[in-house]
Amino acid sequence: MVSHTHCSIRPATPADAHIITQFLDGAHWMHQHLDWLDAKSFLDKIPFLLVLYQNELVACIACPLGLHNIAWIRIFAVNSQYDPRQIWERLWPHAFKELESHGCKTAAALVISPWLEPLLLTSGFDEINAVIFLEWLTSSPPTLPPFPGKIRNLRLEDIDPLIDLDQKAFKGIWCNARDELLAAFKSASISTVLEFDGQLIGYQISTTSAWGAHLARLAVHPDWQGKGIGNAIVTDLMHQVGRQGYQRLTVNTQEDNLQSLSL
Repeated sequence: MVSHTHCSIRPATPADAHIITQFLDGAHWMHQHLDWLDAKSFLDKIPFLLVLYQNELVACIACPLGLHNIAWIRIFAVNSQYDPRQIWERLWPHAFKELESHGCKTAAALVISPWLEPLLLTSGFDEINAVIFLEWLTSSPPTLPPFPGKIRNLRLEDIDPLIDLDQKAFKGIWCNARDELLAAFKSASISTVLEFDGQLIGYQISTTSAWGAHLARLAVHPDWQGKGIGNAIVTDLMHQVGRQGYQRLTVNTQEDNLQSLSL
């Protein structure tokens, strides 16, 4: 592998959009957070740092400060000729220093690739939860249970009350900011809300692909949790997925999220 000692580090700028996109398409060591935002979304935020060797991009990290002063590691990518541990040990202190200077309280990462975990653990990160993958085959959806209000399609004008609902339903690192939820809405294939007495009390956002449908976000207002609202929303989604011809529905959830697991 090539030594990293002669590499330089600098902030990314909007002018780097093309080279970053090309680099990420071919990066060997690649961590990308599971969300709806792409690399271009972070170019005007800090820290987004590039590692270059003789003007060639060989690694990058993007972990912009977000809601509640929490920073998710959105992107960490390294060229195949470089050791990701050595790059991480050089790059992360720069990124962390920038985060601290802007009031960051927590940095987090959703580990998808096993090579990333030891790098995080040696840098002071603690494992606090595990994300598990669930799958439902769409052969026979259950009967839609009785529920208050009505389920309808999510509309653009719902975004502001949706953000309020989402931030009440989720705490800490699991909260989504406005730009994330707006991007989720724009990329969704099936998105619905459960409305009661003019108020949104639950919603779901799902995507579809050749592999099937994926439930990307599900939230129920705390005052309505445990009352079958989430079950009604998910059951309605199962019926929609089946009608659209998809053979399976998947979801990722935290290992200790008992309410989600019970659905």
